[in-house]
Amino acid sequence: MRVANRPLAFILAAALLACSVIIIVEVIGFAVDHSPLLVPWTTWYAWASGTRWDASVVRVWAAVLIVIGLVLVGLEVKRRRATRLPLGAADQATDAAVTRRGLARMLRAEATRVDGITGATARVSRGRARVKAASGARGKAAASALTEPVTQALGARLDDLDMRRAPQLTVRVVPRRR
Repeated sequence: MRVANRPLAFILAAALLACSVIIIVEVIGFAVDHSPLLVPWTTWYAWASGTRWDASVVRVWAAVLIVIGLVLVGLEVKRRRATRLPLGAADQATDAAVTRRGLARMLRAEATRVDGITGATARVSRGRARVKAASGARGKAAASALTEPVTQALGARLDDLDMRRAPQLTVRVVPRRR
């Protein structure tokens, strides 16, 4: 929901600005010649004056607005996906973390440093890091022989980071295609 907050805030601010300008124009118009200029507020006022609070239309709109408000509050209260993975620090005042994307790039780069690996993709989720490395060799046996060195290199890199909760590492080496 964090990504949607900024556009929603902009839309809300623009709507409030537009309503404010319309209200100012209508107040000035009423003060000058007693007639609505932009919106037919006199008919709205007449309708609202004749409608009771217990009318069904008022209840329906109140229920709709309550549901929309509860949905928005629920989306804001919902715990965000952790994008930063905390690192260990010697001092408690230090807050160090690595982003999921940064960790994925780091693992991908580390996997390609292993001899025989031509490319790699990495995905980091809540408690897992999945790395798929492409071997320079064509055979499955040669590719599976590279699984252990890649796993050791990536495990050493994760250990060097001294993460508070290191993700579970899954490595898959696939042979080169053609």
